[in-house]
Amino acid sequence: MNSWKFFADCFGPRYYTVFIVFIANTFLLLVCMSAAWTSPVLVKLKRADNNPLGKPISANEGSLITSLFYVGAGVGPLAVIGGAKSLGRKALLSTISLLIPIAYGTLAFAERIEWYYVCRIALGFSTGATFTLQPVYVSEIISARDRGFYMSFMTFFSVGGLLLSYILGPLLNLFYFNFVIAIVSLSAIILLAFCCPESPYHLMKMRGKFETRELLKKIRIEETTKELEDIEQTVDEEKEESCLKLFTSKKSYRPFVIATIPLLLQQCSGIAVLISHSQSIFLLANASIPSHQCSIIVACLQMLTAFLTPTLLKTKILSRKFLLILSLLSVAFSNFVIGFYFFYADIFHSFRWLPLAGLIAFIISYNLGLDAIPWMLVGEIYPMNMKSLGSAVSASLYSLAVFPVLFSFHRVEISYLFLGSSVICLLGMVYVKLYVTETEGRSLREIHEIIS
Repeated sequence: MNSWKFFADCFGPRYYTVFIVFIANTFLLLVCMSAAWTSPVLVKLKRADNNPLGKPISANEGSLITSLFYVGAGVGPLAVIGGAKSLGRKALLSTISLLIPIAYGTLAFAERIEWYYVCRIALGFSTGATFTLQPVYVSEIISARDRGFYMSFMTFFSVGGLLLSYILGPLLNLFYFNFVIAIVSLSAIILLAFCCPESPYHLMKMRGKFETRELLKKIRIEETTKELEDIEQTVDEEKEESCLKLFTSKKSYRPFVIATIPLLLQQCSGIAVLISHSQSIFLLANASIPSHQCSIIVACLQMLTAFLTPTLLKTKILSRKFLLILSLLSVAFSNFVIGFYFFYADIFHSFRWLPLAGLIAFIISYNLGLDAIPWMLVGEIYPMNMKSLGSAVSASLYSLAVFPVLFSFHRVEISYLFLGSSVICLLGMVYVKLYVTETEGRSLREIHEIIS
């Protein structure tokens, strides 16, 4: 199926690449809407009026609705390993994403709590698969010169998903909220399936050099001879590693660690708690502004600062490694301020603005690099023979790491959650300084040679 060629000719190489990145990143917007979906929805489900379940949910049921999403997200990456190699990143991403409109269509009519559990697991499964396939697909589509800039827009789309959930969730009833997400996701799937090409690396493997050259001419402005040779050589040398060798071979273990630990730092920074329980956090803080408005303010600020990483990387003034270290340090300080407030909430009751100020500082710090850069590393660090398996295991661990945190949200003092995240970010800063490799401006082949 070559319907993508029509769109490539319509847009031209420069704008067609932008179009592909836009469509691919729309799936990040959708999965981040799913992650933030619980923030407005749980508040509604805890009320008796206009509740499709007929009665308010308990704290334990709310924790399960939130945390089961990440159980599915932990399984999703591992389930798509084989399909990514045989079907290709784009085809598999389109297929797996069909779970999104199906799940939200079900939630629009669900009247039993069990359907919420099932749909949240299914949405988590799709999210885990997306976080495995999407960064790799985009990194292989974009040229080495522009890869860092375009991949950093993952932040913008991720935050866009959060903002849409925070705005639409309180405004719409549950039926229309779920229905809107189902329609948007189905539209994105159609555009990806029929308007975007497969990765040039997968095309080289399955169709050969001629069709890969034809694809590169459609999506590149610059000369493609050297890139075509690099892709051919990389694919020829590909020999998929076993899961056991991923953890036992030093050559395989090093890229796995470099790619995975920044993801775990991102997940344990406190962002998952903020996304899933934003309104609940502001209710606990007894903020002077309504909780749903606080959530929208934070998400709007995150949207406005989503261009920090792309802008700073485009100027070439600061390296990715430096931005990641700076982001971790700033997030650690923000977490400390928020945790300190909740720890001494009785004393600082007149400073009800402090949690909002702390979370604003958190968002700006997070968008300096901790949001986008770890996913750039996943798309770049793994060599071809480890890419499917390695990115899947990394994404799986990324999702499973947050399950105990979210499940214990109503069981552990919120101050300890934020203070613990502060300590983790400080330790992560030391790790990045000592062990993470700078990848800016290098081809995928050059990166793999440096790491090995």
